[in-house]
Amino acid sequence: MPFEICSFFILMFNRSIRISRSPLLRSRTILPRTFVTNTHRLSYRLKQRNPSTIFKQSAMTLITISQSLDEAYTKHKVIPEVVDQFDTQGLLSIEYGPTELVTLGNTLSVEGTQEVPKIQLTLNSPTEDGKIESISENDKFILVMTDPDAPSNSDHKWSEYLHWLVTDLKLPHTKNEDGEPEISHFIDVKEGRELVPYMGPGPPPKTGKHRYVFLLYKQDPNAGELTAPKDRPNWGTGVPSSGVKDWIEKNAPNSKLLSVNFFFAQNEDN
Repeated sequence: MPFEICSFFILMFNRSIRISRSPLLRSRTILPRTFVTNTHRLSYRLKQRNPSTIFKQSAMTLITISQSLDEAYTKHKVIPEVVDQFDTQGLLSIEYGPTELVTLGNTLSVEGTQEVPKIQLTLNSPTEDGKIESISENDKFILVMTDPDAPSNSDHKWSEYLHWLVTDLKLPHTKNEDGEPEISHFIDVKEGRELVPYMGPGPPPKTGKHRYVFLLYKQDPNAGELTAPKDRPNWGTGVPSSGVKDWIEKNAPNSKLLSVNFFFAQNEDN
């Protein structure tokens, strides 16, 4: 399946979550149960209790995204330029607006991505192979947005450029109407410690497309109180191509990367 179709299905999945949270449909629609398997393929199961709902069971019983997340990351060099290979633990959904959704390498406008986005994590369903990271009520999380293409995708002297860093986030542990734990969680960034405030994309003219990468980590429980990098360029190290991976290794080495999402943006004067 082409990568563009993969992005389309992720877009439709995000919309299905929003629709299912409508008070009118909440009692009828069950959110997806199956997510990323140990082959890193996305598989969403949408079951209907009432065939008269907006989704027909015969038309959308199972949506399978055959394009693996690893392929998306490696195609655009998020792996290995930003992070090393890792086991995806869920889908990190980023929404700037109804039509401004981050879908693994789509292009969004600079103007439409200046405000703090909504963040949602949909966890993998547990599997018998033990590759799913356990999440408890006491766990904290780190949210990052970073640009590995500063000042341009061919010149990384300012890379990575830190756009956002929030630590000590918590996931709401709620149950659905069947008494089962929710697998989809909206993340309230106001409940965390914003070490570096959100800065929207600002790619300079004539520098091509920039990758803006979101990462969510399960925070190292032994890290103590984390502090902000000294500066945004190079994450304060002064070393070209330094970034989130170096900061995590130095400050919270036992943090576990759960999920990554990213988009492209460029200056109109290109």
